[in-house]
Amino acid sequence: MPLTKLRKKEMLQELQDVISASQGMVFTDFQGSGVSALQTLRSQLRAEGARYKVVKKTLFNKALQNIGIDLSLSDQLPGNLGVVFAQDPVFGAKVVNDFSKSVPKDTFTLVGGLLDGQYLVAEQVVTLAKLPSKEQLQAQVIGTLAAPMTQFLQVTSGVSRGLVTVLSAYRDTK
Repeated sequence: MPLTKLRKKEMLQELQDVISASQGMVFTDFQGSGVSALQTLRSQLRAEGARYKVVKKTLFNKALQNIGIDLSLSDQLPGNLGVVFAQDPVFGAKVVNDFSKSVPKDTFTLVGGLLDGQYLVAEQVVTLAKLPSKEQLQAQVIGTLAAPMTQFLQVTSGVSRGLVTVLSAYRDTK
């Protein structure tokens, strides 16, 4: 049953809203994947507020153009297009990358992504997936900032500790 113009406009508006709300997108080819496998992926993504949606390429390109992202992705994208819409682009890339490794080969393929209006090829998305999470990066920055203070405290306490050790040894000799 063909879609009506009204339904297509609703779908276009919904897609534009989802694209505008997401920070990053990951494109997949899901040909050969089972429904249960895709449901597993959807539930993993839903845990962090991300979504996996099967979209038509023409509708997706039109939504991108209406938002102001002037990319023609028709050539780079497969016929069966699944898109992960995520607030945290690293999280979406990690989940899709891990999922593609866990399913049988050639049933679910990572195709590319979109980050800050720039198209990413599959290798760049895999590199993005290997980045630490936001919380891990924040912890690393805090650790780096705290390290000099910790070292300074150890050095200053070392002087007093050495004095106590010398006085204790002197007391033991008397």
